[in-house]
Amino acid sequence: MENAPESRNEQRLLDLSLVVLVAYNLIYLMDIVLPEGAVQHLSAEVMAFIDARRGWVTLFEAVAGVALFLDLIVRFDQYPEKPRRYRILGVAIVGAGLIFKGFTFYLNSSYLE
Repeated sequence: MENAPESRNEQRLLDLSLVVLVAYNLIYLMDIVLPEGAVQHLSAEVMAFIDARRGWVTLFEAVAGVALFLDLIVRFDQYPEKPRRYRILGVAIVGAGLIFKGFTFYLNSSYLE
């Protein structure tokens, strides 16, 4: 029972990482998809802030994405049915976003500039 508070803290950290990464992917998507306007302007400012720290953000995204994916595999049966669906969707968004951003940033740095 000594590890119970530590386990809850780990779960909170994983949940927070999932929320932050899904929000980051939604902001990235808004920056790309939406036309010029108020929401796009806000997402452009956030992305400009992130672009100044691209290496650290990418490192966090990769480590947290892999950790979330492995946590989902290892503790799949421990999550209740309905939250499990949202967690699977969130981890899928994070994984797809990581692959998409990696591909586009590679193309941007390799061929377009």
